[in-house]
Amino acid sequence: MFVAGKGGTGKTTIAAAICLLAARNGKEVLGVEVDAKGDLSTALGSHGANFKAAVVQPGVSVLALHAEEAFQEYLHLYFKVPRLARMTPLSRVFDFIATAVPGPRDMLVTGKIAFEERRRDDNKRPVWDLIVVDCTSSGHVLAQLRAARAMLELIRGGLIRGQIEWIDGVITDSRRTTAVLTSLPEEMPVVETIELRRDIARQGTVHVSMCVLNRMPPEPLPAAARRVLAELTTADAPVRARLPGAARIGADLELGARLHRSAQAQARQLRASIGVPVVQVPVTPARTGLATTRAVAVALRDATEARR
Repeated sequence: MFVAGKGGTGKTTIAAAICLLAARNGKEVLGVEVDAKGDLSTALGSHGANFKAAVVQPGVSVLALHAEEAFQEYLHLYFKVPRLARMTPLSRVFDFIATAVPGPRDMLVTGKIAFEERRRDDNKRPVWDLIVVDCTSSGHVLAQLRAARAMLELIRGGLIRGQIEWIDGVITDSRRTTAVLTSLPEEMPVVETIELRRDIARQGTVHVSMCVLNRMPPEPLPAAARRVLAELTTADAPVRARLPGAARIGADLELGARLHRSAQAQARQLRASIGVPVVQVPVTPARTGLATTRAVAVALRDATEARR
């Protein structure tokens, strides 16, 4: 499952929440941090990830997957080049190709993810029931998803083409791979999410199954409750003195109502244009790390069940 979206839409938190929900349902989950600036491990209560998968929560492991490490592992797995052996002739050739030609390093990142999907334990069972990928920013994720397809246009035969065809097959198989997009109820994120959905469909790679509309403002208070609160602004001085901020209640209520109306309008625009189910997750009170992820996981679970 590729979790993709514009930076700042809560993509990492949504990916971490999906990991927790799957683990609570008895799945063995691998979270993959692709963006070097990502913080998936922190969102899951750990402190940094590396190229080797490490358990961070019961049933959840995380690895950091960056292009250079993926390149080194590819040379090691398929051409027996020792890791860190950068000066061998074969390593220099591949390094030149991967640097000079657009696509190879992105392909190796998706290839490593596909390799993890294929891993089996001693009983021939999949090591991971679910792999959740915290993708790079919305612009770069298109290149990563299409990297194997682009490489097929360059490589016409041989061992490497067979491996790339297999990687592309995993990415494009809707029974094995899907994408979840994230957005905010604001004009620019909604527009960019709709464009990302169209771009993914146009390049014909991964199947998009859902969009998470994150940080939805709460519904305004009922009219009767608003009237009671508004009356406090004209109460006697002793009453107002016991209620710090009473003078701002009316303005705060109006601001909240405007934010909710605007968010609902953006939600309608997203649903009308994106062509996949949209799940709304309410704004979460300010917390940090794992506490936020757990709160979002509960909200995501409730919102998904409400759609059934």
